[in-house]
Amino acid sequence: MTFPLRASAAALLAACAIVASDAQAAPTLDDFRTAPHRDWIAISGASHHFQPDRREWREDNPGAGFEREFTGTPWVASAGYFRNSYNRNTFYAGGRWMPLEAGPFRFGAFGLLASGYPSPILILPAISAQFGRVGANLIVLPNLPGYSGYLGLQLRFGLD
Repeated sequence: MTFPLRASAAALLAACAIVASDAQAAPTLDDFRTAPHRDWIAISGASHHFQPDRREWREDNPGAGFEREFTGTPWVASAGYFRNSYNRNTFYAGGRWMPLEAGPFRFGAFGLLASGYPSPILILPAISAQFGRVGANLIVLPNLPGYSGYLGLQLRFGLD
């Protein structure tokens, strides 16, 4: 990872920590169970790798998932399936923490337990956009030692 990417990641984490420190106490499971929410279908579809010469990455990543966005919080629960860039089946469960907002855009990170990867725990920087009942999730991972960075895209459709 190059210095500018480290600095950018550190700045994002610092901003998230500042926002979180001003927030109220962490929500409990009961708070999530009773919280107003909005449900979404997420359609996985594509990725673009920054170092395609490292291996033959699969960049067509079909799949579908379910998201529950908890209104008034930065939390979104997520679960689903897609065919990953290693050409393996991936089943995932976890969520997004999206504490920063700018218009229709939210910034934060995915935290997932996922099959089909060298590590079953994934923490990935994310950007979401929402326009009414349609949205998108963009995952951005910089190049890492031994692994190509990538952009991953999901489309989201509100169920209400």
